Amino acid sequence: MKAVYSRKTGDSSHIIVGEFPIPEISENKVLIKVQAVPVNYVDTYIQSGAYQTELPTPFILGRDAVGQVVKVGRSVDSFSVGDLVWTNSMGYDGRQGVMSEFALIPQERLYHVPDNVNPLQLVAAVHSAATASIVLTDIIRIKQGETILIEGAGGHVGSKLTALASAMGARVLTTSQEKDFKTLTDLGSCWTLDYRSQYKSQILEQYPEGIQYIIDTSGKVSLQDNSDLLAFQGTIVLITSPKDKVAHFDSKHFYMNCQQIKGFVISRCRLEQLNKAAMTINSYFAEGKLLEDDIRIMTFDAAASAYQLLKEGAERKKLVLIP
Repeated sequence: MKAVYSRKTGDSSHIIVGEFPIPEISENKVLIKVQAVPVNYVDTYIQSGAYQTELPTPFILGRDAVGQVVKVGRSVDSFSVGDLVWTNSMGYDGRQGVMSEFALIPQERLYHVPDNVNPLQLVAAVHSAATASIVLTDIIRIKQGETILIEGAGGHVGSKLTALASAMGARVLTTSQEKDFKTLTDLGSCWTLDYRSQYKSQILEQYPEGIQYIIDTSGKVSLQDNSDLLAFQGTIVLITSPKDKVAHFDSKHFYMNCQQIKGFVISRCRLEQLNKAAMTINSYFAEGKLLEDDIRIMTFDAAASAYQLLKEGAERKKLVLIP
């Protein structure tokens, strides 16, 4: 089978597109014929070696995939040949990746594609949608009526956070480029702010007691600025590194106000968190929500170029690779 793989981590020159053995079925696993694999930032970190994890040698790239079941193991009872399915937690912690014509997936990491849902739009959305779901429901457990600021809301994760937080009854504030304001308003943002503006003073004027939750998906804001915006017992969630890589901020203000900083990486989530998120986002997908509309389709042969585009930030569209 054709596969996109590497024998060692490093730059895009280490990416190989070539023949790889079709994996053999085992008792609790499902063999799928892969239709599409998106490229996520976390994939570039793993491929480059910036994000350390156990990998097979050689290792196939790719975390998420959508495809059709072609074989099932003897103990598999939730899937049948012909089912359209997706996965979003491969290529990490010793698990082989999925950027190949066929992929072997543990039953417990596989989910059905809802009826009448475009599989490419779904697989392009699962990483960001699952991230948003887990952060909101498990990491901060946001409640109806609470206020949340989402920084970098025009991106893939930020837009999913906006939509889900609004659907959960939160009061959502967002920062983004001005061209994203209408989209974010349609998703539920009640106040859209230009990320380049001095929005801290604007927010504190409107919310002098501060904001209960801040999620930074942008990496463009200092910890001190976000701490200044936090309410008593407020929480900052970092989905990327903040602007100040080595943080210097008012620790006395921080601890006196019982504030928290939580980092989040979806690859470190427990299986039960991923399964819970899959149920949640599948229900939205079935209603035509949270799906990714802005997709650029490339082939496996262009994998090295796709990874390079993502590393350089040269493509806003979601990159999806097909065999």
